[in-house]
Amino acid sequence: MPPKKAAAAAAASVPLGETDANRVVGHNKAAEPAEKPASKSRKRKSDAAADGGDDDAAAAPAPKKQATKKKAAEKKNDPLPDLSGIELHGDDDMNVPVFDTCDTVRTKIRAILKKEGVTKAAFLRAIVKAAYRAGSDHKIAPNLLTNFMNKKGPVAGNTSTVFYAAYVFFEKLRVRDRKPKGKKREEMEDEWPTGFETKELLGGPILVHASEKAYINQYGKTHVY
Repeated sequence: MPPKKAAAAAAASVPLGETDANRVVGHNKAAEPAEKPASKSRKRKSDAAADGGDDDAAAAPAPKKQATKKKAAEKKNDPLPDLSGIELHGDDDMNVPVFDTCDTVRTKIRAILKKEGVTKAAFLRAIVKAAYRAGSDHKIAPNLLTNFMNKKGPVAGNTSTVFYAAYVFFEKLRVRDRKPKGKKREEMEDEWPTGFETKELLGGPILVHASEKAYINQYGKTHVY
């Protein structure tokens, strides 16, 4: 036998090595898929709640009545509520009788502006909404509030829109909260049966005799003695 043929025959008779055997298997036999892990059993929420395993699911929702009462209480405690739904005599023609002096209204304004979260801009919006008709585009400029607050005296600023609108706001707030009239308020009704003057300027010069003197009392009324 020629040398080349003898070498080929000898190579054919040699058994395949380990690496060759693996290669043959890889070409002729598909790899078996890996075994899937066993699926975990799932409990329904109802079952978990019954077993006590899901505290959140088992917890009962808060009663709606408590949430409603809390919301109503917060609305009542709001220092700047929407009072446009409360009607006063004279609301239709913006002629609500005023039974506070300018100084009294200024005291109320200072008190409410000290409350947390109350700004001057928000206060002006609230009093406009209370005093003017629904849908009105009327606005009160911040400088008008400043001018009114800088005045002193029971009649100082009586024609200011801030004075009228703020009075209406505080009066509607009193009505909403069902608070009784104060002593000063009742005395003002006696002094000003038809309401405090808001159209014509008060506190101007008056003509008196040389032997007389004039003064304005705490109710804004001018007296000569």
